[in-house]
Amino acid sequence: MKNAVLIIVLLALLVGLAMYVGRTPVEEFDVATQELVAAETAVSHTITVNDNISLDGAVLFPFDSKVLSDDGKAIIDERIVKYRGKVQDTLDIDVIGYADNVGAEDYNQTLSEERAQSVADYIDAQTDIPHNQIKVRGKGASEAEGESAEDRAIDRRVIINVTGKLVDQE
Repeated sequence: MKNAVLIIVLLALLVGLAMYVGRTPVEEFDVATQELVAAETAVSHTITVNDNISLDGAVLFPFDSKVLSDDGKAIIDERIVKYRGKVQDTLDIDVIGYADNVGAEDYNQTLSEERAQSVADYIDAQTDIPHNQIKVRGKGASEAEGESAEDRAIDRRVIINVTGKLVDQE
């Protein structure tokens, strides 16, 4: 590498000198060219991850639905972009769905599980994280406290906990 830089500097000086005396480098010098190929080396960093992402259910899902909205997908994309293209070491993702307190308890439990599964499936499709490292749970309306429509929308949320080690190769 040092030799290539030295050759380039010398060639530049010779060209400058030739131009100074009014001659072109082709007239006076045989210029040899050399191809320099530098091989990239991989560098990796291990990053300890403890990320807690809370996603507002009102944006992720329409009322009484488990279908992930386009806005919800965009928000998840924004939050998980740092995990794309990385080599996972021991990375675990826990996706927890919640429901509001409207409706039957068993229905809300099922809906919260289905919403968590929708988010987990989307993360699985958008990253290289192995499917078996994504755990899904539903908590139904067990933590719902909403009295107003706005508060109940907050109760319909999904929380993503990402923990472990991530290997970032450059």
